[in-house]
Amino acid sequence: MELSQVRYFITLCRTLNFSRAAEQCNVTQPAFSRAIQRLEEELGGALILRERNLTQLTELGRAMRPHLEAMLEAADAATALAQAKRRNLQTSLKIGLGPGIGAASIAGAVGEVTKMLPDCAIHFDESGPTALIDAMLTDRLDCALLAEDCDLPERLNRWPLYTETAVAVMPSEHRLATQNAVTARDVLDETLLVGERCGDFTKDLEQLTGLSLRQKRCNGAAAQLLDLVAAGLGIALLSGRLRFAAPLAVRKFIEPDLTRRILLTAVAGRPLNPAAASFVKLCRARAFS
Repeated sequence: MELSQVRYFITLCRTLNFSRAAEQCNVTQPAFSRAIQRLEEELGGALILRERNLTQLTELGRAMRPHLEAMLEAADAATALAQAKRRNLQTSLKIGLGPGIGAASIAGAVGEVTKMLPDCAIHFDESGPTALIDAMLTDRLDCALLAEDCDLPERLNRWPLYTETAVAVMPSEHRLATQNAVTARDVLDETLLVGERCGDFTKDLEQLTGLSLRQKRCNGAAAQLLDLVAAGLGIALLSGRLRFAAPLAVRKFIEPDLTRRILLTAVAGRPLNPAAASFVKLCRARAFS
């Protein structure tokens, strides 16, 4: 499979017109059509259905599109990083992390950027959605990871990255640590530590079940909340994608399942520096892996 074939197919997906897609790719229509046919042969089936003046994706085409888009995003990111390295550009990468969202899931993409651009300065800003959105709009952040239920302005592009599930975190000697999973009924008599910068899983649990839960509010990030959990002040419902260390015990939270979808956001139409642009493309590519 050649990258040019993939690029042609993605362009065709957007235009649904062979002539227009060939023109955008700067090739003749016969050459364009042959490339699409070779891609179909390699993938083992028709990707495009042509009926008179109607062009549409087949079921296989629709299934392959996100994977081929991801391949193209990753290739473009590698090219941009290589060009920036050759030009010795001094650049930075400024990423916002919304409440309760850790950096572990994007560490691989950050690593790819810094591997090509060792001098790239990495900056993380953990804050609430309003502050992070304002920072992006005023060009103080390149992008931010935010929960899908945030009130996002139309000026922001948004790409789904992953769905995360809540877990119950407690001291290793806690009575619930002997269980394989924790339910809403299990936490009725527990103190739940909550914070504005730690996600809203406890709030979601109350809304889903109608339960009135005992809560203790804590100002601080997830790291500080975990210190209080370890000290025995209560338990916490946090993203299962965060990093947890002893002496904490982590158990699945079920009945009900608490999930949220995380988006990568950036200001629409604003050019990003090579490091930030490549990071966005790598994250979008990894979202389908």
